[in-house]
Amino acid sequence: MVIVKHFSKGRSVSLPHGIAQQLSGLVFNKEFWLAENVTWKDLENNPDDGIYKAQPADLWAVFPTAIVIFIARHLFENFVAKPFAQYHGVSEKKAYATPNPHLERIYRQSSYPSQHVVEQAVKQTDLTEKQVQRWLRRRRNQSRPTDMTKFTETAWRCFFYVAIFIYGLCTLYNKSYLWDVKDCWRGHPFQHVTNDVYWYYVIEIGFYVTLLFSQFADVQRKDFWGQFLHHIATISLLCFSWFVNFVRVGSLILCLHDAADYLLEGAKLFKYLNKRLLCDITFGIFTLMWAVTRLTMYPYVILWTTIVDASAIAGFSTALYVFNFLLGILQVLHCYWFVMIMTVAIRAITAGKVEKDVRSASEESDDDSVTNHSPDVTNQSQSSSH
Repeated sequence: MVIVKHFSKGRSVSLPHGIAQQLSGLVFNKEFWLAENVTWKDLENNPDDGIYKAQPADLWAVFPTAIVIFIARHLFENFVAKPFAQYHGVSEKKAYATPNPHLERIYRQSSYPSQHVVEQAVKQTDLTEKQVQRWLRRRRNQSRPTDMTKFTETAWRCFFYVAIFIYGLCTLYNKSYLWDVKDCWRGHPFQHVTNDVYWYYVIEIGFYVTLLFSQFADVQRKDFWGQFLHHIATISLLCFSWFVNFVRVGSLILCLHDAADYLLEGAKLFKYLNKRLLCDITFGIFTLMWAVTRLTMYPYVILWTTIVDASAIAGFSTALYVFNFLLGILQVLHCYWFVMIMTVAIRAITAGKVEKDVRSASEESDDDSVTNHSPDVTNQSQSSSH
């Protein structure tokens, strides 16, 4: 048995010799994580120097924080968002299809059966083709969430994004690196992590942990697994930046992304409240804010400082290359999502309102002249968050 000292707050763990070597070689590889002339010993906290350096074990607080956020969400949805939506007449009703065992079997095989299957159903029932199609539309709507459910979920996200954006601004306002990004690297990795920045990280990670699991019970989107992987990537990126004490630039990235998310959720809220003009205006502001923060400030400020300033000031490390690779992928996603956002904006200008897109499930009309299989448009950019 050997003793391996974990670089988190100097804790010691007894492990078999073989496992200890593997951990030392793979998990705590100095050449990967640290710049030259920096050791794990240097990253241990010394209470006498007044500097607290980020430690991996600090993030255990994420789990109780996620539980608190989960409880807060349900309290907000049931006692704030729902009464507000009821007062403003947001629908809680569903149109139920008349029970029909034969059509129910067809629906369970495919919610959008082929024309041949529909024609067979007409022959086997006393219904016309239009009646069969109308029954299928109602049955699909029956399985979809109500506007009330979508409103309360959206209201919670909007509330959280507004609150965390304000908190982020208040936290970073008096930080030197908000005004001079080169300060993200001066003195790295021996940089003090203040309590407000620590909680900024913990709350953000906790929120995305709740989304990771609540996504299975929330309104289902067509890009469900894409969103699931996106949440995992977001949590991984935040944890990675904490482990290598890229906390300063990480907090700037968080605040930059929070600047636009609440506007998208606000546009959706106005849509559910049938405030079309406010929906369109808010979506337009969101589009502009996205272009400014994620297509301009993010590449020309954030990526520039992580690619150019970081190695020049703090020194080279392989972890920095990995960090930049992940940030580069994020920029590619920004461009991809912006194309979708502009598609929605062009449709809105053409039609005179924000219409429908291809992501979430909205109701289909019972009117036979309407064949709409598209969802609600302002969700086009839902995956944009972080």
